[in-house]
Amino acid sequence: MDLKARLKQGTDNYIFPFLWMRGEEESVMREEMEKIYQCGIRAVCVEARPHPDFCGEGWWKDLDVILDEAKKRNMKVWILDDKHFPTGYANGLIETKYPERKKQYINYTTADVFGDSHQLDLQVKRMLKPVMKFWDFGKQFDEEERAKNYLLSLVAVKIDHGNILREETIDLRGCFDGTWARFQLPAGSWRVYAVYVTRTDGGEPYYINMIDRVSAHTQIEGVYEEHYKKYGDLFGTVIAGFFSDEPQIGNVPGFEKNARLGKIEMPLPYSDELMDMMLEKYGDTFYQYLPYLWTDTATMNKCAEVRYYYMDCVSRLYQKNFCEPIGKWCEEHNVEYIGHVVEDDGTHSKLGMGAAHFFRALSGQHMAGIDCIGGQIVYGAPVEMRKSIVDVKGDFYHYLLGKMGASCGHLDPKKKGRVMCELFGAYGWRFGTRDMKYVLDHLICKGVNRLVPHAFSMAEYPDPDCPPHFYARGNNPQFPYFAELMKYANRMCEIFQGGIHTASAAVLYNAEEEWAGENMLLEDVGRLLLTDQIDFDVVSTDMLTDQEYFKTSVENSILHINGESFGVLIIPWAQKINKALYRFICDNPDLPVIFLNSLPESVVDDPCADIKVIENMESVQAKAEDELASYLRSEGFYDIEISQTFPELSFYHYEKDGARYMFQNEAVGKVFDGIITLKTEKDLVYYDGFYNEFKKLEVTRNNGKTSFRLELLPAHSCVVLEMEGEKDMDIYRTSAQEKENCTQLADLSSGWKCSLTDQKHYPEFKETIDMAELKPISDDRPDFAGVIRYEKEFELQGTYDKIYLSFEHVYEAVTLWINDEKSGICIVPPYEFEITGFTKPGINKIRADVATTLDRDQLNYPAKPFDFYHESMEPTGIFGKVLLAGRKSVI
Repeated sequence: MDLKARLKQGTDNYIFPFLWMRGEEESVMREEMEKIYQCGIRAVCVEARPHPDFCGEGWWKDLDVILDEAKKRNMKVWILDDKHFPTGYANGLIETKYPERKKQYINYTTADVFGDSHQLDLQVKRMLKPVMKFWDFGKQFDEEERAKNYLLSLVAVKIDHGNILREETIDLRGCFDGTWARFQLPAGSWRVYAVYVTRTDGGEPYYINMIDRVSAHTQIEGVYEEHYKKYGDLFGTVIAGFFSDEPQIGNVPGFEKNARLGKIEMPLPYSDELMDMMLEKYGDTFYQYLPYLWTDTATMNKCAEVRYYYMDCVSRLYQKNFCEPIGKWCEEHNVEYIGHVVEDDGTHSKLGMGAAHFFRALSGQHMAGIDCIGGQIVYGAPVEMRKSIVDVKGDFYHYLLGKMGASCGHLDPKKKGRVMCELFGAYGWRFGTRDMKYVLDHLICKGVNRLVPHAFSMAEYPDPDCPPHFYARGNNPQFPYFAELMKYANRMCEIFQGGIHTASAAVLYNAEEEWAGENMLLEDVGRLLLTDQIDFDVVSTDMLTDQEYFKTSVENSILHINGESFGVLIIPWAQKINKALYRFICDNPDLPVIFLNSLPESVVDDPCADIKVIENMESVQAKAEDELASYLRSEGFYDIEISQTFPELSFYHYEKDGARYMFQNEAVGKVFDGIITLKTEKDLVYYDGFYNEFKKLEVTRNNGKTSFRLELLPAHSCVVLEMEGEKDMDIYRTSAQEKENCTQLADLSSGWKCSLTDQKHYPEFKETIDMAELKPISDDRPDFAGVIRYEKEFELQGTYDKIYLSFEHVYEAVTLWINDEKSGICIVPPYEFEITGFTKPGINKIRADVATTLDRDQLNYPAKPFDFYHESMEPTGIFGKVLLAGRKSVI
């Protein structure tokens, strides 16, 4: 079946929303599964976070119901893999069964010695716990567990100035008798570090240690094996797999985004295996290097190297002991392992909430994964810093997040091109299908092709837990429109899966460079490229060096990774690079490499490496940021051309049975209307995925390229396909072309009958208002949410080739009937309908049902005792001009 026929007939399923389980009545669970099915969705991901009896009899009883419904409807079930958020609680086994498997940390206290050169006594035993801060008075601590802390290193480090050290150390371990240390230091200013191992005063106390093999296996024992014991016969059929939600190193509590070595005082992750790796590298001298993990040195030589190796080991142990064993276990049990880590604002390459290295942290999973929740991607705010549940730095999410996730899906063979995103959650009740479509389009245009909408909640409305909720126990007026959005999403994912992404550039993932020193933000590179329509994938150093697994090669000056090809490797500015990257560049002198701004100063893990070697290579260049895009285009490293400068035009190129392109206008208030030129000579077809309509593009060809005119209204998107032999297809026209010679037939802005109801009672209406002039319903009813019906008659004289009805303002989803025939729905502006086939000469009836969001309805309930952020409220209903336009028939 060809693509056109498949999209018309139906697609496979690419959506598996969260279904929150709280122990509801069986009838409620069955109803919610039915509603999910009505959306064209054929899978769910059950989440136990709010459930009172995870992996107990109550959980199995409820999961039986979900699985029974899934069997009846030929649906798949994914299982979120823990009792509490984030993944790593292991269903409480650390707390109840294996306290010896708690997280381990290294931490430190210090004593300063200024100028003494005689013998000193230091009570080190009292230093094996954090110093008391003024604000800690009155707090309770686990003194019994603290008593088990033990000394790892005792070292004196020369102070250079302020809080900066010299790389001059003295090992004092031999001076420690179990309680005291007696030592004599040379004259000068010294800082004595007591570095100790502890299981207290770090992150969550009852979570697994991700970098310890035995502790990390507890996750499998506590959750995965329990589900297999109960439902092993359904694994690989009804049960598709497990979903990990934001597993993290977790060495500090809370939402610290900048958990970076040397930047904040914090306990650091530890395991015996980690210590063995560091000792294998440095020998016994590593004990003297431990202070460098927390405090900068004047030269940042050995300090930078130690930090680099430490983070390299932590990220590899997370990969080896946590994510890859789970992935392997799932493969052995005929299911898959998916999910995502915390990516927020660069957290993906750090400790704390992060997992140290984005690509290594996902290596065991069978799909790439990211999430977009809580206002992280917002139409019209690509670079703004915004207040949300946590502060949001817009450019990371807008210019990097989707590309990073998609790159993992494209380039890791295990992912098979599949890129999952958890989306929509915690945007609030104001977030309706209009805004959902923008976020959805943004992500698909970056390469996402699997979706986990957040969430279907079966709690009684209004559930305050991270709304919006799509059905909301029958209270959401926009649920029918959400269903249409999901069917659209399935069609779009169908188009962009199973093939190969085409990009001009590879951009280096710079976690290692960040660990080693100062570096450029990766999202800044993404912005430079995407605003000039130069597409890229993010590649890790592992992808460049593990050539067998990633199918990497350089041939004829082209970089190939897992079937994708890149003409140039772009390396964001970094103070230092690592030896593996340095060797890759040296070993591939024909590959064009661009260092942004300047070459690095040195190679962090090879002091003998000479940067001048790569500086003198003809294929290596340094380019200033403002030169990058123009240089790439001058060298042919681009895919498409447009006839005007339009930074907000996004595109995505995919190859499957010919070229497939997605275009999105992300500008606010600006229409894109220009000529796009592609490197093809084939016929092109315009596809509107929401309305599932195909139109043939009129093209011009020149020198092996094809050009066409495209109009995209603000926030709109489309797909352009190579599709030959299509004869019985309408010709694509811009809105200006379609309305050529149209004249205004009537101003219908006044004299409407307006009826109101809530979604529970629709289509029965509770009250009717005669509205002489259209105005927002919220002007008089600020707390109303539901469905608003607008009715009016108009007279039409004569016959017309085309007739259009337009509404200036609609908030926010609308279904239109003309003469009692459904003539269309619309969830994004402009709210304009072609109604040619529905009208008749004489009197015609208009009926428009507008569905609001549930934002204003929250005013009818007690306010929450806290606020994460504040938002303005949009108006409701139809207002402004309502115009009828048409073009006379030519007889």
